[in-house]
Amino acid sequence: MRDKTLTLPDGRDIAYTIIGATDGSTAMYFHGAPGSRLDLVNFEEDLTSLGVRIVSPDRPGYGASSPQLGRHLSDWPADIAALADHLGLGRFAAIGYSSGGAYAAVAASSLPDRVFGAAIVAGTTDMRWPDAWDGSLSSEPAMRLGDEDAATDFYVDLYGADGARFFDGTGDLAPADTALFEDQDATAAFLATIAEAFRQGVDGFAQDAVVQSRGWPFDPVAVSVPVEVLHGEADTFVPIAHGRHTAEVLPTATLTTFADHGHLSIIYEIPELAARLTASPGTGLGRPVLCRDRTG
Repeated sequence: MRDKTLTLPDGRDIAYTIIGATDGSTAMYFHGAPGSRLDLVNFEEDLTSLGVRIVSPDRPGYGASSPQLGRHLSDWPADIAALADHLGLGRFAAIGYSSGGAYAAVAASSLPDRVFGAAIVAGTTDMRWPDAWDGSLSSEPAMRLGDEDAATDFYVDLYGADGARFFDGTGDLAPADTALFEDQDATAAFLATIAEAFRQGVDGFAQDAVVQSRGWPFDPVAVSVPVEVLHGEADTFVPIAHGRHTAEVLPTATLTTFADHGHLSIIYEIPELAARLTASPGTGLGRPVLCRDRTG
């Protein structure tokens, strides 16, 4: 793991870590909410053996990245392009996990000359879809507030200003998610990324909920790069209906579902996913939706 910080043109800092291979094909990884650039550090050995380099940035207000007041989903591609320029990356894949899925989607939409393929793993869908607001999305109460200050107050009351009570209210977990906490390394990695997510308090987390509540700021039909959508049928945080809808509205998407994966366990699919995405940049353009069911 190589932890670094870049100062962006507007003076904000974006913190990022590089995980896996020291060179070769690269995928940008966009963390969940809450989450941080440390999400995948437990997969350093796997990624290295697969020859994949992951660049994982903190979003504004998370970890060591500066806040960005009043930000929108459409602001993200400029940050990513600046980071890619700094690293000398001409083209790269974009992988978004959970809330990071929307950031992968907007990167694919806005940077088709840079992003050659994308993946959305256990991701929230476009919240302009009415059926997304059915009460089963774990972040929906904060999303419904529609105001950053109100969402921050909500999370302060729920988790504390420093997020210390986050693990008191995570709700029911899928069996595959619960099993992860029997592994000391997996538990330590999860605790580390959540602690880093709340380094600056709950503000970044609250802002993310409001940003996502506005929906995608682009026409999904206009996305031209291939997109893989992965979702667990046992996900108790982001219902599988979100993954199915995302695959339906993105014309170049394929959908793979996993019978047993929950919201946390599916992250273990990401190393091989990243290897697939980066192995043949740009292949699969214009594929129809294809549903594959697998056992997690």
